[in-house]
Amino acid sequence: MSEQHTNGRPVAGAALVSRLNTNRPHSARVWNYFLGGKDHFAADRQLGEQIRAAYPQIVQVAQVSRAFLRRVVTFLAGEAGIRQFLDIGTGLPTADKKNPLSGQAGPQTSFQRARRAW
Repeated sequence: MSEQHTNGRPVAGAALVSRLNTNRPHSARVWNYFLGGKDHFAADRQLGEQIRAAYPQIVQVAQVSRAFLRRVVTFLAGEAGIRQFLDIGTGLPTADKKNPLSGQAGPQTSFQRARRAW
């Protein structure tokens, strides 16, 4: 995380990391774990494994969900001609370290990101 804004003032990445509670699982980090990413901690993996024990298909659901998102954006940017997208998320990078949609939409397409500063 580079620079976020809190109360209109920039906060350095180190300050954000110091506020990060790695002992408490977060849904976005658990989802990142399901997708094979690296931005998760022991508490996230532990909860992820509990979820997987109760719902063994969860990893496949996460992967299918991501694939659906790619197909939708590809269609909207291609056939429907949409050129601007708003990506509302948690601020965590995706499992593949880039916007999963950036290569799908073409050079004229822009993605604006709205993220919560943790």
